[in-house]
Amino acid sequence: MIYQGDLVEEIIVPLNTVRWTVDAGLHWQITKRWGLQLNYTLGQLAGDDAYGTTESKRRRNLSFTSLAHEVSLRGTFDILRNDKWKLVPYVTAGVGGVYNDITPGAANAVTASTEEAYSNFTFSIPMGVGLKYQISCPWVLKAEGLYHWTLSDYLDDVSQRGNPDRSDGYFDINIGVIYFFVGCNKNRRGGKYEDCEQLNGGVDMDKLMRQYGGQ
Repeated sequence: MIYQGDLVEEIIVPLNTVRWTVDAGLHWQITKRWGLQLNYTLGQLAGDDAYGTTESKRRRNLSFTSLAHEVSLRGTFDILRNDKWKLVPYVTAGVGGVYNDITPGAANAVTASTEEAYSNFTFSIPMGVGLKYQISCPWVLKAEGLYHWTLSDYLDDVSQRGNPDRSDGYFDINIGVIYFFVGCNKNRRGGKYEDCEQLNGGVDMDKLMRQYGGQ
């Protein structure tokens, strides 16, 4: 996970603050392109004034780590028809809830009295793009890049001491698995149909055999 909040100054953050993330989900394929996905994302967030670009930020000396649990319900739109291709790019967006278990840095306590009491729970709006590959029916491997807007300015234990007018968020780049409990298509093979029943649906094969078998 890549934290975005009061302890970073640019979208591109120091590599020292990039942390791990894992993701898994249940998928309902509604149409050939539209789907609905229930996701659980677990990851670590981190920020530290020690990597600030200004002396005032480094003197502030605030830091944190946290373990973020997010459950989200997201819509997905497949850019390629999922009944013809095993490798499918898609876009996704939805809503979620985040429980953020924060561990403030030791120096945070010095100025903690300037902050309001806050909840570890907040709502989120995840949005991004992905690529999924059908390993088998119903299991799918996915790679995603998402940004999670949140309604909290306290993912980092900092608000009044930073920028109280901007909520925190985080990027999530992950590889995960999806289980298709509805809408799995067993007929895809490298982007081509190879299931005879699917190809010849509605054709009277016995009649064709009688008609041409004697020629």
